[in-house]
Amino acid sequence: MIDMNPQPAASREPGQPEPDHPEPGERAPELGWPVGVVSERLAIAAPTLRSWDRRHGIGPSLRTRGNHRRYTELDIRRVLLMSRLTAQGVPAQSAADSVLAMDSQAIAERLEGDRGFAAPGEGDGLGRVPGPRGPGEPGEPREPGVGGARAGEVEGSEQDATDLVEAIVGAARALDPRTMALLYRQVMRRRDVGRAWVEVFAPALRRVGDLWEEGRLGVQSEHLTSELLQSELRAVVRANRLRVAGVPVVLASADDEQHHLPLLALEAELARHGVASLFLGPRVPSDALVSALRESQPRAVFLWASLARPQAEPFWRDLEIIDWPLEVVIGGPGWPDGIAVPEGPVTVTRVADFGAAVTALVPRPGASVG
Repeated sequence: MIDMNPQPAASREPGQPEPDHPEPGERAPELGWPVGVVSERLAIAAPTLRSWDRRHGIGPSLRTRGNHRRYTELDIRRVLLMSRLTAQGVPAQSAADSVLAMDSQAIAERLEGDRGFAAPGEGDGLGRVPGPRGPGEPGEPREPGVGGARAGEVEGSEQDATDLVEAIVGAARALDPRTMALLYRQVMRRRDVGRAWVEVFAPALRRVGDLWEEGRLGVQSEHLTSELLQSELRAVVRANRLRVAGVPVVLASADDEQHHLPLLALEAELARHGVASLFLGPRVPSDALVSALRESQPRAVFLWASLARPQAEPFWRDLEIIDWPLEVVIGGPGWPDGIAVPEGPVTVTRVADFGAAVTALVPRPGASVG
C-alpha cells in the first residue's frame, strides 16, 4: 500500500505520537508515545520509568507493528498516579498494586481529585504544571485547624488518607507485612491515633473486609491486615505506659462481639492522653464484666457492640449491684434505642464516633482520676 500523505518521522513535532497506519477497513490503532516523550511530558526520568515498568508492571502496554512498545493515554495516567503516590511516601510496590487494581475511570477520578498534590516539578500529563485551584474547586485549601493541614501539605489531607487506604489494601493483596507495618507507622506519625483510626485504619479494614466478602481477597489478607494493626496499636500503648496514671477505665466488648480493634485504637489514644485502661477484649460475658467492675471500681467503662443487641440487655440488670458513681459509655451500631438502666449511681452515655468516646473517657480538667 502506498501512503498518499506520508509524514516522515523527522517532520513530526516533539511529543506527537507515532502513527501506525491501518489497512483499509481496519479500525485505527490507539496512539502511543515512546518513553522519552513520556519522560519529558511528565518530568519523570526515563530510567525511573523503565524501572517502574520492569519491577512493578507500570509501563507501556501498546506495541506497534514494528514491535516497539508505546505508552497509551491510560498508561500515562497510571504512571502519573504512581508518581503522585510515591511522592507522598507510599512504597513503590504498594503504589503499583493500588494503581493496577483501578480501572480507567477510577484512575481519572483519583487524578482529578489529586491535582493539588502533584510532586514538585511534575506535570499534569498534558505538558503543564497545575496552578493554584480556584475557590470551591476540588483541592481548595482548608483553613488551619479545620480538618487538618492545608491542601498543599500532603500529611493529614483527605486525598493522602485515600491513597494510604489504597496502599494498605495493596499491601494486603500482596501479603506484604513489611510495607503494611511501615504504612501503619507512617499514618500514626502524621496523625494522632483517633484521626488515624477514623481517616485511614477503619476505612482500610472495611475495604479489605468487603474485598474478602466479594471473594477478591483471601482470608489470609484480612488476618494480616488486622494482626499487624493490633501490633502497631499495642506499641503505642507500650510507648506511653509510663505516662498513664489513676484507676483504669475498663474497655470491653459485648458478650458475643468478636470485633475488638476499635477498643485497641481507643486504648492507644487514651494512653496518649495519660489515661490508664483495663482492656478486656472481645466476647466478655456479662457476669465476668460485672465482676471485673466490682474488683477494679473504675469511674467509667466503655462497651463496644457492632452486632445487634437485645432491648432487654442482661448487663443492665447486672449493674444493680453497682454502688459507686459509674459512667457506662456505649459505642458501636449494635445498641438499640431507649436503653433503660437501673436507678442508682450508674449513668449511660451513648457516643456516635471515636472522638466522642475519647472525650467521654478522658477526665475533665480538675476532675479526680482515682
